[in-house]
Amino acid sequence: MHVGYLDEFGHNGLYVSRGDKAYKTHPVFGLGGFIIPADNVRQLSRAFRYIKESGLKAEIEAKVLAHGKKIEHWEKKGAALLTTQNIEKYIEVRRIIGRLLNKLEELDAKVVFYGQQKPRGGPDIVSESNAERYDHAMKQLILRVQRDLPADENFMLILDKQGDRERLEVFAGAASFMFSHKDASRLLEPPMEVESHLYQTVQCADWLCALIGRIAAYKFDPDFQDFNWAPKYFGERLSQVTSKSSKIRALEGGKDLFPRQLGSPVTCYDPSGVPASRASLDSLRSRFS
Repeated sequence: MHVGYLDEFGHNGLYVSRGDKAYKTHPVFGLGGFIIPADNVRQLSRAFRYIKESGLKAEIEAKVLAHGKKIEHWEKKGAALLTTQNIEKYIEVRRIIGRLLNKLEELDAKVVFYGQQKPRGGPDIVSESNAERYDHAMKQLILRVQRDLPADENFMLILDKQGDRERLEVFAGAASFMFSHKDASRLLEPPMEVESHLYQTVQCADWLCALIGRIAAYKFDPDFQDFNWAPKYFGERLSQVTSKSSKIRALEGGKDLFPRQLGSPVTCYDPSGVPASRASLDSLRSRFS
């Protein structure tokens, strides 16, 4: 049996551009994480905690131990860890992610993800709801996990608890889907939620999704060129431990993103479908000023 630990990457809300006042979330939404043989879960949990606590020792001493908090309940969110400033300033952050990817490979785990580039616009333009977008991503991920497992292997999926009503609807949809679709027949139970601060494995999925989200932002929107470090430092290694069925689907005119392209600086967006980036506008101003 295998167990999958999942989280969201990107953002499920409406999107216009990074600089828009109301809809500036993320150009992509998806679900990702990793799938691992059940016999190796305990080893990964122990290894992730060691990687986190040894790599972030100074922060833990200052923010956790100094305030008398329990170290075993402390988590570092991937979005806070994988910032451009941290990557450029602290080489240890890059080493932490490298050690994590190596450990996943050592324990026969596979990174998995499915996402979509979102249509741009507010509620007057985009008809797809957040729940519909989430439901589609969940079902696609279930199909891809089963596709990549050995034919005799069943699996379960675990996510960080969020409490959103739309999530409950999606989980109910997954319960129906697992009994109605032949390619979801080896999912033993509908996806379940747990408190992330108690599960090192769920925190690991959060870190992976933060990385996938950074790569996706760079790939699908010219306004996120500052995330070019994500494919540069991590993309090739990430591709080596990612399931072949993983994918981010582009809008019409763009290019889908597959695992083998995670380390490439080549982008996926359709230039005619996105606003000019701030860098492009600044370049034009400098040429004609």
